[in-house]
Amino acid sequence: MKKVAIIAQTKEGQLSDTSIQLISFLSSFSPESILLVAMGEVKFASIPASKSVDVITLSEGLWTDSSAINPLVNAVEGYAVFGIKSIQVDNLLSLLAASSSQEMISGIQQMSFSGGKFSISKSIFSGKASLSLTSETVGYFSLNRNFDFSGNAEYGEQSVGSMSTLTTAAGGKASILELKPITGSIPLPDATLVVGAGRGFKDPGNWTIVEDLAKALGAATACSKPVSDLNWRPHHEHVGQTGVKISPNLYIACGISGAIQHLAGVNGSRIIVVINNDPEAAFFKHADYGIVGDVNDILPRLTKKLQEHLN
Repeated sequence: MKKVAIIAQTKEGQLSDTSIQLISFLSSFSPESILLVAMGEVKFASIPASKSVDVITLSEGLWTDSSAINPLVNAVEGYAVFGIKSIQVDNLLSLLAASSSQEMISGIQQMSFSGGKFSISKSIFSGKASLSLTSETVGYFSLNRNFDFSGNAEYGEQSVGSMSTLTTAAGGKASILELKPITGSIPLPDATLVVGAGRGFKDPGNWTIVEDLAKALGAATACSKPVSDLNWRPHHEHVGQTGVKISPNLYIACGISGAIQHLAGVNGSRIIVVINNDPEAAFFKHADYGIVGDVNDILPRLTKKLQEHLN
């Protein structure tokens, strides 16, 4: 592989954990050069890669305005461009692909590179099936958040070769009116562990046991559509066909029947655990592990066991 570009996300100037994993994984393909496109402030001076890495940082409007994307299109010309799925990353990848008239492959679960070809396994039909394909052309690739990084080589810290900033042109159509970062919780699209709950809890006052389990796991909380419709939980926690679509390593569904609309939002999860007092609940057919019982009894016991194990 000749050239690799990586769309990386940063937090407080540092690379996100998934971006670090992606850099190490792609370094195992032995590319001739690596370009890191950072979405956010950059403070790091080294990168986990097999060689020196060049870095471009983007101003805010550059990934929201198609008329301002041309400088980045030119910068990544001839590169295979990769990113870990998020709203921002997928928006940017799709803009780049459309602007350069190239293909974008999303939902990638596994990938290898040999003989000048990418071998790819990707999810289709809202995660209900997988598709295997090969690609010989340089293109744009969006990897699922639960992408299988197992077996990738580890590299020590390497220096940053060069650093530059791309900004939007004066008079661009996009402008940032206000930024409202989510604080005090783990954003659902970024979560690797999620605890979801439904109307099986019967009362919003019972939600504390869901939050206790999520806190013990270091997980985000989610809910089914009926719960958000009843205003038991905020709408940004609604997971499903018309809500947020997630692909964590672990999704624990508590008191959720498993309607097809909810399944469409969680089928990308690597492991699904279902807890429900109805042994005929449809969700058990799609679960890797199932527990039949009262969520109000099981969750506190599960939380206690986790706390004992972690302490």
